[in-house]
Amino acid sequence: MNGTIATRIEVVRSKMIQSGIRFGLKSPTTIQLSEELDALINIHQRNDSKKTSPRKIIQ
Repeated sequence: MNGTIATRIEVVRSKMIQSGIRFGLKSPTTIQLSEELDALINIHQRNDSKKTSPRKIIQ
């Protein structure tokens, strides 16, 4: 796992949980953090799939 992305994911995840506890799951702050977390996870998954997927050989 990319250290920078992994760290950012954990920080945003923690902030989102705290926001959900403090302000509720429907608060704009919690929703914004959830969207940010989704985007970071998508980036991480794309990066992982590039590393593990076999490369096509062009003939």
